[in-house]
Amino acid sequence: MDAPRPLDGLLALARALAGPDLLALILSGSHARGDAVWAEVEGRKILLSDLDVYAVARDRAAQRAAERRAAAARPGLAARALALGLAAPLEVAILTPQDVAALPARPGTIELRRHGRVVEGDPALLARVPQWSGRDVSPEEILLLLENRAFELLAAQPGADEPGPLAQLRRRHEVLKVALELATVVCLAAGEYPDGAAARVARARTLRAARAPEPPWDAALGWRSGRVEPLPAAAAAAEWRATATAWLAAWRTRVAALDGGACAPASDPYAAVARAARRARLARRARQALTFRARGGAGPTLLERLAVWWRGTPQHRLGAGAAALIIHALEDDPADRAWRRALDRLGLARGRDDPAAAARELVRCWDRWILDGQRSAEAP
Repeated sequence: MDAPRPLDGLLALARALAGPDLLALILSGSHARGDAVWAEVEGRKILLSDLDVYAVARDRAAQRAAERRAAAARPGLAARALALGLAAPLEVAILTPQDVAALPARPGTIELRRHGRVVEGDPALLARVPQWSGRDVSPEEILLLLENRAFELLAAQPGADEPGPLAQLRRRHEVLKVALELATVVCLAAGEYPDGAAARVARARTLRAARAPEPPWDAALGWRSGRVEPLPAAAAAAEWRATATAWLAAWRTRVAALDGGACAPASDPYAAVARAARRARLARRARQALTFRARGGAGPTLLERLAVWWRGTPQHRLGAGAAALIIHALEDDPADRAWRRALDRLGLARGRDDPAAAARELVRCWDRWILDGQRSAEAP
């Protein structure tokens, strides 16, 4: 099946990253569904939506070689993608056929099965993707989905990025992406995953608690349908705050569910942070302290992991730390240092005494520990 022509150069770049020993190149996400967000910036069409590509290697040896090739190409990758019109990450997941058949129950897997497009190679490989539904997605996967979006909120805080029209559009894109993912969380919590953002928003509006804050869903759906424009600074800050408030309410609900629905003390806005960080069983925390390997390189050292191993796995501590910074942005007394004490207990962002600097460090760690390191490849 032919890919949309505007993506030809980007798919060629993904193919070069993955190397020659491929059985298939599969396009997924918004570009496969046909609702990727484009913007007009200084007379040029730019893509704001992540480009999600699955490269299927012949075997483990070919996969390892492709992973080494992709890692070596990270420096400068964002600039090359932008030159081709992509102002968002190029996500290339390199799998074997066995990996494709073992993909876990996550929204991304469901989307791949529903909308994936084989742009090169054997179309039959797409049939190997498990046919999961919303009821198969675990509470842990829902909480991880929420926490991953927290880093995008931190990166998109008003004033957190370089100035200019493209930066403004990228920040707003991230905020509205988070807003739509909150509809996904509501649906998944009910064991459902309607097809399409509009369907998920409609269903979430019927399912959500009466007093739960609503994120800017109408603006997010308009953005997805092509009404792409920056906001004045005050309106952008209000949109971020509305989305972050809805995110925090959803995150606290999911963390409370870990304890059977018990609510954290109202007097301590950070009480859920420690609980979220230590949600893995003690044996898993110990194992992760010894064996954790950062996907994008430059992860925490063994000594750093051992120093706080009982407080949570590296990924859970990082997600909880992002929540702590969102709590600080929304609810904290600016004169209090509760956010810093919360991060100290988690062993995160040492030496960053400014919340903005701590947020940048957590986003950098999220990219290098959990993702492929592309977002921070040029960072010191």
